[in-house]
Amino acid sequence: MIVKPSVSFLNNDNDPQLVTDTETIVTALTGNTSYTTPKPTLAAVTTAKVAFVTAMADAADGGITLTAIKNDQRAALVALLRQLASYVQVTCNGDLTVLLSSGFPIQKPQRNPIGVLPAPAGLTVSFGVRSGELVVIAAPLVGAAIYNWRVTTAVAPNVVLQSVQTTAARNLFTGLTPGVVYQIEANAVGSAGPSDWSEPVAQMAV
Repeated sequence: MIVKPSVSFLNNDNDPQLVTDTETIVTALTGNTSYTTPKPTLAAVTTAKVAFVTAMADAADGGITLTAIKNDQRAALVALLRQLASYVQVTCNGDLTVLLSSGFPIQKPQRNPIGVLPAPAGLTVSFGVRSGELVVIAAPLVGAAIYNWRVTTAVAPNVVLQSVQTTAARNLFTGLTPGVVYQIEANAVGSAGPSDWSEPVAQMAV
């Protein structure tokens, strides 16, 4: 699981909220034994915050020049906070509790990508309630969005008679000929594409 501080607030906060969030972070890191050497220093961040607050007050009555100065001071503070977030990410070393103690908001934890799925396994085939029906079930795969199913016969394994897509790890085949031995295979499709086809499982329709 990937654990890291969020810096989206640096773009989304209005000016007063950015000041508040900066103060929260500085307070949380002050004397925090998990973060003994903040980079940049908390003094540098506090100095930039004070300069930003002063520029905010000066620009309160408007004016292009004063507003530009205020925006420049905000950009300087944001740059320091981004550096501080990088320091926090490295220092917390993936420990969510340590990250939370920094005062930074956290990104929603992300799981590592699953990658290409394995071929479905454990296929079982049973008879449906009507003649010519076969029900096939595979062991569900985490990360699978779609399952592809195909039916051939034992005597012509390269000729696909039916192909179906489902979102569940099961399917009902209908219209099969009683007395014919069918082979059923499946693959799974995830974010990285389709898996290999499973080993075929054979069953005679009745």
